[in-house]
Amino acid sequence: MMILIFNKQLGWLPFGTRGTTDAFFFSWENLRFFVMPAFAVAWGAAAVYLRLTRSAMLEVLDSEFVKLARAKGVGGTKIIWKHAFRNALIPPLTVSSLMMAGLITGSVVIEAVFSWPGLGRLAIQAVWDNDFPILTATVLFFAVVFVTVNFITDVLYAVIDPRIRY
Repeated sequence: MMILIFNKQLGWLPFGTRGTTDAFFFSWENLRFFVMPAFAVAWGAAAVYLRLTRSAMLEVLDSEFVKLARAKGVGGTKIIWKHAFRNALIPPLTVSSLMMAGLITGSVVIEAVFSWPGLGRLAIQAVWDNDFPILTATVLFFAVVFVTVNFITDVLYAVIDPRIRY
C-alpha cells in the first residue's frame, strides 16, 4: 500500500532501488530511498514498544517508591527520568530481544519487496537456487546475530537494574 500511495499516486518517494550516488549513507539524495523500507520494518515493532513502555511506566509511576519520592518533594522530571523510566525499561528490553527474530524475518521480506540487495535477499536466492552452503551461512549469521542480541539484552538487565545478578 505504501508503494501504491507514496510512489505511484503521489510520486513522493522512490521505489525499488537504493539510490545512485557512491556516498550512500551520507547523501541527502539517497535518504528518501530509506523511508519506505525503514517505515515498513519498524511500524509494527514501534507500536508494540510504545504500548509496552507506556504500560510499564504507568505501573512504575503507581509504585510506592515513586509516591515516596513525590512526598519528599522530588521534581516530576527527575522522578520520571531517574527513578521510573529506568525501572520501566525491563519489559520493553525483554520484548526487543524477542522481536529481533521478527525484525530479521521482516527484513528478508522487505528486501525482496523493495529490491534491496542484502543478506535476506541472498537467503531467498539461495533457496531458489538450492545453494545449501550459502543458505546455511545466512541462517547461521542470522542465528549468531539473534543470540548476540539476546546476550547483550541479558547484560543490559544487570546495567539497568543492579538488583539483577547472574
